[in-house]
Amino acid sequence: MLTRARLGVLLMVVTLSPAALQAQDWRGKGRVDGWVKDANGQPLADAKVQLSRESGGGTSTKTNKKGYWSVMGLIGGQWNVDVSAPGFETRKLAVTLSEAARIPPMEVKLEKAAAALPQEGVAAGGAGPQIIEAIQEGNRLIGEKKYPEARALYEKALAAVPGNAAILKGIAQTYAGEGNKDKAVETLRKVAEADPADSDSRVLLASLLLEQGKLDEGKAMLEALPEGAVKDAGVYANLGILFMNKSKPADSVTYLTKAITLDSSDADLFYYRGLAYMQEKKNAEAKADLKKYLEMKPDGPEAKEVSEILQALK
Repeated sequence: MLTRARLGVLLMVVTLSPAALQAQDWRGKGRVDGWVKDANGQPLADAKVQLSRESGGGTSTKTNKKGYWSVMGLIGGQWNVDVSAPGFETRKLAVTLSEAARIPPMEVKLEKAAAALPQEGVAAGGAGPQIIEAIQEGNRLIGEKKYPEARALYEKALAAVPGNAAILKGIAQTYAGEGNKDKAVETLRKVAEADPADSDSRVLLASLLLEQGKLDEGKAMLEALPEGAVKDAGVYANLGILFMNKSKPADSVTYLTKAITLDSSDADLFYYRGLAYMQEKKNAEAKADLKKYLEMKPDGPEAKEVSEILQALK
């Protein structure tokens, strides 16, 4: 049975020094590709994707007008992936490549660069100009990836206006930037308590919970959101693939269908749902989805495999 592990979008790693990137021992037969989108699921053209290894070596590319990118000729093992675009926060991820098999395409969502937190909300809590200045300086530092320094300023502001959801969001962002998912989740739970109507924070919290393998809690949180709150197909796709890897094809089909409803232009979603239908032994539905994949992506990385599957299903 074919199963795939979807790469989460919030796995953070430490960047390498420029000197380390000069090493040339990174060549191999591996391949990685993916999509870069904004917070609303729209593709980002000309986003930079930098790949590097802790032992040295690396390369970079840019997305096309559809937000797609790919890099071939990479050695197997762990790679750091930095994704950046003007006006957006840089995302740092880690991925393990194999030269014998391809991993599923990465799907990375970039958030707008941190702007000043809502000053009127802070001022209403009794904070003075010094606290607002601390928040603004924290925003500047987080843009420079100086996460501990930014967090110290946010925490200073939070002490003046306890429970402020906007400041808590900033603190959660610093933990995410450092790759500390546990603390990011802990802080986002506080945001959810402070501002139950903040659907965006709940979507992010649900995504992090899913990455931590807390499927039931992440699923329950997504299902409790108001209709239309989830705008990124990748959130549902991640959940669908996680369920497929847990041999729960019915749940997998449900969430991959939700993903397709949000983004029917992504051929890979039909590929994954086809595999889920195969797990469910619904061969007719599986064939329909896999044929759809080939129609949309005849030269895609899974095209040969899909053709062989379709032959076997006859």
